[in-house]
Amino acid sequence: LRLHEATETIFDVQFNPTSKSSLVTCGVKHIKFWTLCGNSLTGQKGIFGKKGELQTILCAAFSTDGSVYTGVLNGEIYKWEGHTLQSVIKGAHQGSIYSIHSTADGFATASKDGSVGLWDPQFQLITRLDLTKAPPGYKGLCVRSVCWGGEKILAGTKDSEVFEIGVQDRERPIVLVQGHAEGELWALAVHPKKAVFATGSDDKTIRVWNLADRIMVACHLTAHAVRSLAYSPDASQLSAGLQDGSFVVLNTKDLSEVVHIKNCKEVLHEMKYFPDGNYLAVGSNDNFVDIYSVSQGYKYLGRCSGSSSFITHLDWSADSTHIQTNSGASERLYYQVPE
Repeated sequence: LRLHEATETIFDVQFNPTSKSSLVTCGVKHIKFWTLCGNSLTGQKGIFGKKGELQTILCAAFSTDGSVYTGVLNGEIYKWEGHTLQSVIKGAHQGSIYSIHSTADGFATASKDGSVGLWDPQFQLITRLDLTKAPPGYKGLCVRSVCWGGEKILAGTKDSEVFEIGVQDRERPIVLVQGHAEGELWALAVHPKKAVFATGSDDKTIRVWNLADRIMVACHLTAHAVRSLAYSPDASQLSAGLQDGSFVVLNTKDLSEVVHIKNCKEVLHEMKYFPDGNYLAVGSNDNFVDIYSVSQGYKYLGRCSGSSSFITHLDWSADSTHIQTNSGASERLYYQVPE
């Protein structure tokens, strides 16, 4: 069965667990209640009336008595009976509610505010779990999905994490999965002394990973998408080239910012430290390679020009006296570094 008449964007669809013939869909400023009879699907639009605001509905769940609870954009929960809005739970969350999971014990909700709410079968709040304040959590964490089963709760986030929360030990959630979120992963740099590597992506984060344990050990949020990474030879600093033509240098101990510099207009796709660690070369889509003095707080020293296209790769000679570059025009150029 395929429905052709729907024109609204739909965010969720749920079947009634107590009736095989009824289901609900919801999305941008609408909710619709459907009855399936053979090959025929008949729908009724939800009536908001004066009890709630006509707004985008992000998720829905059936209760055991057949009523429907929905999470909306402003953090409220709407209760529906038939196809009419009956009541509103105000302040359920401080951000949009992306998911509602129905169980025999009640309901679990997931929100943009970084918390998971547990509710009894009458949708009275049991407890709220704020993942932003938990040890593995962080400011800006956004919970997009939730599943409650017995003594365990699973929470999936916007940034590709999966947290396992024990009902009896909810102050210490366990991170099962971590990864980059939106967009593409562009940057990779291997630690010169340890089994550790760093990655950067479109999600504006730099993440450091332990190869042996296969876990993320640190994360830093940047102002722009990350396009290149480079560890200093002594591994004390990590540099990141950004999409806006700037680069940031971080202290590897705590990923605190050492300096943030912008001398280019285009994205920085490549950067390498001198083998002796005294200088940093930065290649940009401006067709240049800029040289910075590490010992002088990344003071700008000069520019290697002559490439007819953007810099794709660069490398230092072992004695730190020459640079070779590749470009988008398939050129290979060589530069001598002044003494």
